[in-house]
Amino acid sequence: MRRDPESSRSFARHLLGIICLALLSVMPGLAVADETILSNGVPSEGNVALIGDKKMWDTIVGKEPISSASGYLSVQTDAELQALRADWNGKGEAQFFLAHESSRDYSAHLEQSSALVVLLRLEEAPNKKVQIKMGCGYPCDSSADVTKLLKALPPEQWVRLSFDLKCFADGGLNIKNVDTPMLITTKGEMSLSIADVSVVPGLGSEATIRCR
Repeated sequence: MRRDPESSRSFARHLLGIICLALLSVMPGLAVADETILSNGVPSEGNVALIGDKKMWDTIVGKEPISSASGYLSVQTDAELQALRADWNGKGEAQFFLAHESSRDYSAHLEQSSALVVLLRLEEAPNKKVQIKMGCGYPCDSSADVTKLLKALPPEQWVRLSFDLKCFADGGLNIKNVDTPMLITTKGEMSLSIADVSVVPGLGSEATIRCR
């Protein structure tokens, strides 16, 4: 029986597609896309910005200026800078953070040497210890001391800082249950403008803070 050449090519393409899909489903270490959490000061879909202090640790940030329950931290949208500005007044511990609406598995990001990337501008340098954290369901988290890093930044200039995801994993982050991709906390005075936050594959070994 004679087979039409075009039909044969179509069948071959179809078979190749099936084989490729099968390989994609079993091959480890496949590339993972950038994960945008905050863009131009606005949380991406599935994420939310929050602030907190000892009276309430999770107050949602909206479009209007807002302060934490004890008044230790205030956040407002800066339309000109397209960023969220966070001002800590030093009267007590307070935190600014971004949370997923439901926890996510970051295993693929760890395999792909991803880094947490933050585009920020230092408005006022910290006068006490500052930590950046990733959380995996309270009280599960992992943190890094960024006090010296922030103090060394030039004021009122945009900088892109990156943190090797492996650092957080090594520090106890449950990589399969990440609910808070970024949290910044201090007891002191400090002001930051934060425009973009994302998790980017392949940057871990070149991150500002790395653990490889």
